[in-house]
Amino acid sequence: MKLIEAVDEENAALRDQKIFTHAGFTDRKNQALRELMAAQRKEISAAAGSALAPMLRRLSHELQENSRLLKLHIAAVGEISDIIVNGLRDAESDGTYCRSGARGW
Repeated sequence: MKLIEAVDEENAALRDQKIFTHAGFTDRKNQALRELMAAQRKEISAAAGSALAPMLRRLSHELQENSRLLKLHIAAVGEISDIIVNGLRDAESDGTYCRSGARGW
């Protein structure tokens, strides 16, 4: 299933902390999800539906892991952004209001 493949690849990249853009993974997941929804609209026999159950359970598990990893990644990006912003603020300060008094004294 294309959706499982895309999610598996994204999870591996997130676990390995590889630098990449999410756009490619997002596009692949969206396309695979559209295909899955189109297939779901067609009438599926009971036998075919039961054959899909293990695949859907795996997909559910992989999506839960994907959500967990993406949350960690987003939190890390937020922490890095905070560090950068605070560094820029500190660099702009002339020391007038710092606790240790004016700089150079």
